[in-house]
Amino acid sequence: MVRNKQLWLIISLLAMFLMLIFLRTSPNSQGSNYAFYEGGVDPRKTRLFKNVIVHVDLKGAPPRIGYLIEFFKLLSKNGVDGLLIEYEDMFPYWGEIESIRRKDGTYTREEVKRLIASAGELNLEVIPLIQTFGHLEFILKKPKFMHLSEDLIDFNTICISDEKSIEIVEEMIQQIRHLHPNSTRIHIGSDEAYHVAEDIRCQRNMEQNKIGKSELKLKHIAKIGKYAREIGGFDVVFAWNDMFDKESEETIRDAKLNEYIVPVVWGYRPDVTDQGYFPDGLFNRLNNAFDRFYVASAYKGADGARQPFSNISRYLENQKSYVKLMDLHPKAAEKVAGIFVTGWSRFNHFNALCELLPVSIPSLIVDLYYLNYQMPSNHAWKAMKDHLKCDQKKHLRGILTEWAIHGCIFPGADAFEIIMHDWKRVVDRRLFGRRDLQSSESPIEILNKMRESLKPILYKTDIEEVFNQYLTDFHSIQRSTTTTVSLINPVP
Repeated sequence: MVRNKQLWLIISLLAMFLMLIFLRTSPNSQGSNYAFYEGGVDPRKTRLFKNVIVHVDLKGAPPRIGYLIEFFKLLSKNGVDGLLIEYEDMFPYWGEIESIRRKDGTYTREEVKRLIASAGELNLEVIPLIQTFGHLEFILKKPKFMHLSEDLIDFNTICISDEKSIEIVEEMIQQIRHLHPNSTRIHIGSDEAYHVAEDIRCQRNMEQNKIGKSELKLKHIAKIGKYAREIGGFDVVFAWNDMFDKESEETIRDAKLNEYIVPVVWGYRPDVTDQGYFPDGLFNRLNNAFDRFYVASAYKGADGARQPFSNISRYLENQKSYVKLMDLHPKAAEKVAGIFVTGWSRFNHFNALCELLPVSIPSLIVDLYYLNYQMPSNHAWKAMKDHLKCDQKKHLRGILTEWAIHGCIFPGADAFEIIMHDWKRVVDRRLFGRRDLQSSESPIEILNKMRESLKPILYKTDIEEVFNQYLTDFHSIQRSTTTTVSLINPVP
């Protein structure tokens, strides 16, 4: 009897303790930033990163214009200042470079103008992004331009010592300017150029001008930055940081890189403050060499080259680590003017698709709530569910997993449900070898349902790519699990 009373006392105290934790972490608890958000305070006045830009990558499963405009409306309600649009082969290039457009159709000039006008009506700045160094597979794979590749097997990097390469890059900038007459900022990419100074043209250039590899690549980035500013008429030219993040301040200044570009420090792992992730002394060098710089996080496309499913917590941790990074480098943080929240569609032009845009919208909204108000994770999730009008069933409250997101209202919500619930359930069962729990629908039936849900969002060619990639990956899982089972339980 005494033991029973002691047991009940312990259980009661534990229940009270858990209730206190719940009340303290509840989104409505006193002192929470959730209350700040509910009060309608403009986050631009208080948030750490004053300028918040959302990246739209069009090199994989590019959305239709109508869908993008609906997406923009959602962003405009969540404190976003602008859009970084990476056109790649979806831009309607003309003249000598018309052939770099994708074969299955690009946006028309009228559609690009409509896109820009709609963004303007929503007070969203449009910042075009074009690649000018690495990631130029969509140009270099064309027979007409293959000879401009630094490597004739990997069509990643353009030969920056060939004048024809420079002419093509400059022509792209001019055409981008023509259809973006009011844009004041441009991004010239310049990341992950994997083949620098390997071609005989670059080697001769370095020998004749008595320069090394560092000077060669930095002078190219500065040259394009100068052209974009002085000829293209853009006030600000962004460039990714990784091609010069180990270079000395002296090398950066000698190339005049600091005069023409604004660096964007990107990093997409869950915790970018991990020791050794960024080069030692990077933020001191940036602080000393540049007037300002930006950082770049990710809301999709950084969780695996063939990842179809969104991992909200993983991307939220990435955002949180940037706040931590600023705390670790307070002097450099004073020069951080904003953050690009990137959403990649492919790792490169030849890779498979990452998460689709509609699948990643809840992830982006959670990230934006955190960046705007620095809420605890559970508060940001609740704010997302409130904003997207998701079902708030009692048994799902406080559960921070994607399967608890149901019945939401946002562009592409039906595609989200099918992929993140129906398709993921089938894939997970196959991964864990669960043949006893069969879905009421076959994999093909679910993919056909997904195909229908994507028709208002993607082009037919891209829907078929999604369908075939998901089905191929499912069969790969099936084969691997079948092989594992047969090895464990060999047929007698």
